Amino acid sequence: MQHNDLEQFIHDNRDAFDDAYPSLKLWTEIERELDDKTPVRQLRTTRPWYQVAAAIAFLLSLGGVGGAYLNNLQTSQPVAQQVLDEIAPDFSEMAQYYNQLIDQKYAKLTTYTTDPEIDADLAQMDQAMLDLRAELAQAPRGREEQIVQELIETYRLKLQILERILDRIEESKPTNRTPNNDNHDETSI
Repeated sequence: MQHNDLEQFIHDNRDAFDDAYPSLKLWTEIERELDDKTPVRQLRTTRPWYQVAAAIAFLLSLGGVGGAYLNNLQTSQPVAQQVLDEIAPDFSEMAQYYNQLIDQKYAKLTTYTTDPEIDADLAQMDQAMLDLRAELAQAPRGREEQIVQELIETYRLKLQILERILDRIEESKPTNRTPNNDNHDETSI
């Protein structure tokens, strides 16, 4: 029989196929087999108490370590200032003087150009000075004066770099003035 013949045969004898129903005994047997099967193990959505406790303990210890670190950062700056005041009482005046000069030179430099490399170098020097101040707070006795000298040298170096950059910019900049006409008056020809 071909496929079409089979379909035709089923279609013609449909009533003969539909008259047979499964017995109640068969349905009872199917239900019993389903009841006998082991139920699928459900995943637990709650975590055991010890995992929660471990996570809480970890977070608390992390917070404690982080807080101690931040506290150390905040207190190291005043300690460094106290050590500076003991070792070199005039250091704060000198630092203020150098910072004023550096700010003036930097302001003058920014009128000519803004170079990210220069800013990055100056930021690196600022970070080096912060590191020296932090080191000063924890330095052993006798080493403090050397660190203060390094701080002073860093200020001088930063100022020299700015002056050198400004000198080179001013040398390369052409002058627009004429020697005989400094008052910018117009002359008729």
